[in-house]
Amino acid sequence: MSEQRFEYARKKCLRELPINERVLYQYVESRELILADEAVTENHLLHLIQENSPIFEAAEAFNLDPKTVYDTVQRIEAHLVDCAPAYAEKFKFVDHTDLYRLHGLCPVEKQVKYFLFTDE
Repeated sequence: MSEQRFEYARKKCLRELPINERVLYQYVESRELILADEAVTENHLLHLIQENSPIFEAAEAFNLDPKTVYDTVQRIEAHLVDCAPAYAEKFKFVDHTDLYRLHGLCPVEKQVKYFLFTDE
């Protein structure tokens, strides 16, 4: 499964979450990505996470208990692991190039393909 397809499926699963959980998860995830960009090695990343815990930052920012934040993030990650691959498998690319050309929606001389991306 392509990385882009999986990432799209993951984002679709995130959009299905209640807004408060989605915002909390995205906050923690963005803080983790910032630390990952700063880190030089894996050990450095672990050190940065211990010093600047995204969980504790989110707990403070959202006025929640750190254990609640941690449990919520873990539950969402488990949901994403279950949900995203199933969505990604349902996605299909349908070639509409001939249909577009038939209706004059694209130039015949161009070597371009037109696809519809669907999850139905």
